[in-house]
Formats: sequence, C-alpha cells, structure tokens
Amino acid sequence: MEWNYQREETERKIVPEGNHRIRIKSAEKAISRNGNEMLALVFTISGYNQPLFHYITFMKDQPEITNRKLTALFDSFKDIKEGDCNTENWIGKVGACHIKHEEYNGEKTIRLHYFLRAEEQGSLPAWQEPEKKEEAKSAATEPQEIPFTPIAEGEEMPWD
Repeated sequence: MEWNYQREETERKIVPEGNHRIRIKSAEKAISRNGNEMLALVFTISGYNQPLFHYITFMKDQPEITNRKLTALFDSFKDIKEGDCNTENWIGKVGACHIKHEEYNGEKTIRLHYFLRAEEQGSLPAWQEPEKKEEAKSAATEPQEIPFTPIAEGEEMPWD
C-alpha cells in the first residue's frame, strides 16, 4: 500500500478542574488486580467528548469504605434508587462530581476526585451534549461503492 504520510497533531482539550455534571455511559462488573470484585464506571462529562473513568472496589475486609463510596454515588445520582446495584438501571443517569488534574505517564489527565450530592448540584449548568467533532467532507470520507469480483470457493486468491 502506498501512502503519503504526513504527521497530523490534534490539540487535546482537557476538561478543566472543578465541578461538572456527568452521565453514566457504562457500568460493568470487573475484577481488580487484587482479585476483588469491582465496578468499572465510564462517565460522559457535560459539554466534553473526554470520557471519565472511575472504579469502586468491593473490599470484603473493609466494607465501610465500599459502602461510603456507594453512598456517595447514590447521593449524587438522585435517579438511582439507593441500594440498587443493578447497574443496567444506572446507564444514562446524570449526577455530578469534582474533577481534578493529575499527571500520568508525563501527561496531565483528569480524575474524579469526589461526587457532589444532589443538593450541591443546583448551581451547575444544565446538562449539555458534548461538542460534535467537525467532520471534513471530502470525496475520501464519503462512502463509496467499491467494485469487487467475488472469488468462487476453492479458487486461489490473487495474492497467493
């Protein structure tokens, strides 16, 4: 394949530190490195295309920590019934959190610092859908019908 490669940089817009509305995109059961059950949560941040990852580990030897983290989540997402651990019911629900910046592998990243209780969210702007990335319209990006010749079963491929 021939290609005239030219480096194309994209500016990475990092979500600012502070309070933000978040929506649950996915919530899946997983196993931590230490073998504990955990929830792997992915949030969409109001107005941004950057995902936010968060994990809640179920520590049987320290249930008070796990219960505190679940309580904070339930207090933030008022549309999730307290104690409802059926994560399918969580998808699409909106809450809020405080985001802070951390350095990871030499780059600035975002981290969910803590959840905001529902009563602390009143001053936040309403949910905003993330900005859509501009899609360049060109002949190369438009779907095109590509002619092909089917190969009969047993027939050798042209590159064999």
